[in-house]
Amino acid sequence: MTDKASNYLGIMRKAGALAIGEVESGAAVKSGKAVLLCLAKDASDNAQHRAEGFIYQRNTPLIRLPYEKETIAHLVGKRGCSMIGLLDLGFASAFVSALADTDAEQYAAVAQRLKEQTDRAKARQSSARNGKRRNNV
Repeated sequence: MTDKASNYLGIMRKAGALAIGEVESGAAVKSGKAVLLCLAKDASDNAQHRAEGFIYQRNTPLIRLPYEKETIAHLVGKRGCSMIGLLDLGFASAFVSALADTDAEQYAAVAQRLKEQTDRAKARQSSARNGKRRNNV
């Protein structure tokens, strides 16, 4: 299965913007590095429960992907992978927007939330750059 969203997973893997597997994903969420936690379509109830534990009292969204573990494993290069953490806000926003293009009902709310976070981050960066320019004049 190759679609726009699955292509993003490969790009994020190459960019080092993924925490792959349950241990890495859980650590990334707990440390605040993960901006999104994703579960495979066929992830077990236990994996779902662990993922919910990772995000408990954190501001990290959790989504169920339209891909099975085998597809995710192929895309990210790790067998038996049912959980991935996305570490880059821009990539995460683009990825979920691509998912929302195919299933708006399931992914639109998270896509909107990540877009708003990305917009706020860009505004902060722009404001910081403008402040540095004024100070250097």
